[in-house]
Amino acid sequence: MDNAPTSPAPGDADSSLLEGLFQLAVNGQTQSWEFDQIDNEVYARLLSAYGAEGKKAA
Repeated sequence: MDNAPTSPAPGDADSSLLEGLFQLAVNGQTQSWEFDQIDNEVYARLLSAYGAEGKKAA
């Protein structure tokens, strides 16, 4: 039996970021440094994942 600690899956970290962003928005805390930090990270990951940098939206 393998008792090695498991690291969180990458999707778990993404889910945590989105949940944190959602909770801050629901609570009306969109002007905080924490919201800005999480928002920037989520946006950067979306750009990285979908390769939207340098492309114009249709």
